[in-house]
Amino acid sequence: MRLALAGAGPPVEPAVSPGAATVAELQRTLRGQPEVAIEKLENLIPTLSGQDRVAALVFEGQMCNRLPDDACLERAAMALDVQGRRGDPLAASMAGMLRAIAALRRGPLSRGDHLLAQAWDRIPSDAPDSLRLPLLHEWIRVKQGIGRFDEAVAWSQTSVRLSDRTDVAWQRATTRVDLAYSLWRAQQPEQALATAEAATAIARAGADFLAEAQAAMMRSQLMSDLGRDDEDLRATRDAIRLARLGGDKRVAVLALANLSDHYLRVHDYATALTVAREALPLAREVHYADSESVALSNAGFALILLGRHDEGIGMVRQALAEDERSGAIGFLLDIQHELGDTLERVGRLDEAWTALREYRRLSDDSFRHEQQQAVLELEESFDAERRQNALALLRTETGLKEAQLTAHALQMRVWMVALAAVVLLLGVVVELLRRMRRNNSELQTTNARLQQASESDPLTGLANRRHFRALMALRGNDGVSFSGALILVDLDHFKAVNDEHGHAAGDAVLIEVAARLRQALREQDLAVRWGGEEFLVAIQEMPGEQVRQLAERLLQAIGSVPVPVGALRIPVTASIGFASFPIDHPRGPLAWEHAVDLVDQAMYCAKSQGRNRACGVLRFSPHAGLPEGCAPEDMLSAWRGGDIEIDQLIGPVQHQGGVA
Repeated sequence: MRLALAGAGPPVEPAVSPGAATVAELQRTLRGQPEVAIEKLENLIPTLSGQDRVAALVFEGQMCNRLPDDACLERAAMALDVQGRRGDPLAASMAGMLRAIAALRRGPLSRGDHLLAQAWDRIPSDAPDSLRLPLLHEWIRVKQGIGRFDEAVAWSQTSVRLSDRTDVAWQRATTRVDLAYSLWRAQQPEQALATAEAATAIARAGADFLAEAQAAMMRSQLMSDLGRDDEDLRATRDAIRLARLGGDKRVAVLALANLSDHYLRVHDYATALTVAREALPLAREVHYADSESVALSNAGFALILLGRHDEGIGMVRQALAEDERSGAIGFLLDIQHELGDTLERVGRLDEAWTALREYRRLSDDSFRHEQQQAVLELEESFDAERRQNALALLRTETGLKEAQLTAHALQMRVWMVALAAVVLLLGVVVELLRRMRRNNSELQTTNARLQQASESDPLTGLANRRHFRALMALRGNDGVSFSGALILVDLDHFKAVNDEHGHAAGDAVLIEVAARLRQALREQDLAVRWGGEEFLVAIQEMPGEQVRQLAERLLQAIGSVPVPVGALRIPVTASIGFASFPIDHPRGPLAWEHAVDLVDQAMYCAKSQGRNRACGVLRFSPHAGLPEGCAPEDMLSAWRGGDIEIDQLIGPVQHQGGVA
């Protein structure tokens, strides 16, 4: 097992050479200034050899990765390749690490995970801990990015132990920041906070401003999630001050972007605008696209909330264009969703609905892209397996032919030896075939598990959109009239839960709502995490009156009792749209996609009537004018004009949340 390294004794390190000391000093002082570090390394590397040269090239590759310069990263990887081909296995393994980093810049993360695993396995047993740590840092980031937080925690703990053996203050501090982030994403905020505070103490004792700034950023994130706004503000300001002292403009601009987030969250829109505008030119100076997008969007939201709508919308659109150009689909979705919420808060409901529809379109596009990527990865895996099997068969056939020739040449002289050789070769063939059957069986089992994992939501355990689409195709519902009942549930003001209590509390609310849905449904009914705070319930057979009763039961199940989260009791309500199909619609029978759109519009009617209620579409007038792709406002108008009959159910009385 790879983690066995964590318990191994410390290797015998050679005496520190002048070259190694110089590289270590550059890492300590210039790791936050990639342009300056690369310039100095270009002059230093030709004078180095062996492990010192490997360490310098790895550091150069890390600095290149912080710049929008793929050629720089490729040059460092090629130099390590050359040294590796000359018989240096450490250089070859580090070249693999830089190749993996380059692959991560192009995506997907799962490909980088595979390449980093290969590079880790190729590291020689006598490699110094100081060169294992950069690879671990990149691998931990990938584990966090693909949601394998238990693995990220385990590898982060290994990284901490290795850094303690090097006894370099900034490495000991930054590995603890990695561990704190992994613990936070694994929903262990208290342990994460203790680890971040330990990182702060180590960085402060070593007088390393940059490591202390990174620890302050981590503390800021944790304080924000724990709802401790004053401490969040202090930690963010500390991070800005320390990053400037350490010369790392990227950490400084990230902290400024987070500071503008803080002021938006506490409704100080003027200060949020000022801070975002301060971050924007700095983000452009250091080519930090992610922070530039955050600064643009935060400035835009602040302007909208200050009443400067057109100017604010323009800046948000710049942020969306930047994220679309860079392929940052996660940021793109977040900004689009927050734009809808912001426009709703200022009363621009038509624009809010347009933003929400665009968010859902982007979410669907992202889902389809992920599905295509998953198919490509599976095909690549199958191709690799087929190539391995073909190679094994070719080797077997070659061995059999050689054995037959040998047996024929010796047949008249050594019958017994030839017979023994044939028996031995048959045994080898049988063993190879047995192993191939076992490998194929394991592959089928693994693929089944991958499919099951890809069709379930990792947070709530409910089915996801992929499963629902697959189910519709399996039942023959694609492109034909949908039969059954659909109920779309959207939690009210869920963003406020994240803003006031933190994302960990928001996740706890989603998990509890999913559990309440399961309790309220029958075993044969399907509950789906449709996206964000939306859930879809699909029912094959149920009379319309029972569907109405189920919608009322779901309102009660979700909203009658606040959700307990630690010492908090968080009130939660939902807006619900429902209908039974087939329904006599003016456009004729509805496919399942249009059926989902219909209950989505009914859910929007419930929101427009004050939330905490359910609206069910019962029937349409034969002359109801509802064009394809109509907006919820059209349904509201048709309802008021008597062209649609909608049943409205009111949810339970609200309870106050807070500390129990």
